[in-house]
Amino acid sequence: MANDVARGGRARIFLPLVALLVVVLFCLVFVRPSTASTGPDQVALHYKGGAFTSKRFSDCIAPSNRVFDGPGDGHFAYPSSQTNYVFDSINGDGGPITFVTKDGIEMTVEGVANFLLNTSCESLKIGDTRYPGGALQRFHELIGNRYAAYMTPDGLRSDGWRQMLGVYIARPLDTAIDRAGQAYTYAELYTDPAKKAAWEQSVLDQLPGLVDRQTDGETQFFLNFAITLQKPEPPQSIKDELVKQQAAVAAARAAQAEAEAREAAALAQVEVEKAEAKKIQARVDVLGQGGFLQQYAIDHGLNPFQPSTNSLITGDSGTFGGQ
Repeated sequence: MANDVARGGRARIFLPLVALLVVVLFCLVFVRPSTASTGPDQVALHYKGGAFTSKRFSDCIAPSNRVFDGPGDGHFAYPSSQTNYVFDSINGDGGPITFVTKDGIEMTVEGVANFLLNTSCESLKIGDTRYPGGALQRFHELIGNRYAAYMTPDGLRSDGWRQMLGVYIARPLDTAIDRAGQAYTYAELYTDPAKKAAWEQSVLDQLPGLVDRQTDGETQFFLNFAITLQKPEPPQSIKDELVKQQAAVAAARAAQAEAEAREAAALAQVEVEKAEAKKIQARVDVLGQGGFLQQYAIDHGLNPFQPSTNSLITGDSGTFGGQ
């Protein structure tokens, strides 16, 4: 009997302790507050929603803030600084982009597209739906949440963010590059810097509209685009042919230059001879033709006064004057 009474007493003490422990665990699991901390280049969305209630948008959290919110609330941070979409064959967000030129040559280009996510939290209304969190809330609910594109807890861009860029940036960029490339030949884009710059500007002009069409066009989710494209590369066979053509052009130019140099030398020689002829004519005018020839012979080491049969001395020994 005494043992039963003791066991009953312990049970009355133990059961409330167990109940209290259950309540504490419940509070720790379901009632503990949620927290969020944004960096200087982040804006976060705060959604209310406890363990037994649906989630609904509450407010935006500005950069460089730390907040403590209700249990079960959610926070989704997005970058407010510039975003890059790099497309290359090394460590880019996507691979090089191919396109076809006006003359039907497939070319490949690498580069980077820069832009900003529209993180405006100014309230807006689209149709019958109001978004108190503005463009950022709408982006999150239409696109960001679907791809889990919000930033990781340690403030990095997530795999979902990169996947989202592959759909909403890479595809419009591919289209813009392809459309712009159809206005130029491969040689213009590969060898003419001015044509390449015009093509790059055409890509930039088309990109924002194509991106907006890829979303839904009601709200601009991406802003302030900039494009840097490397020199597009044709197939290796085309580059080899260009090298041959350039070598042939260089050889032709060298031959032309040599011919022009020879012609110039010949013309110069003619001018020298003309000048010399003028000098000779001037001496002839002064000395007469005979005098010039005698002087010419003397100048060149010759004796212009050779004996002849018309002289006073003849070949007959002892004879003078033909006597």
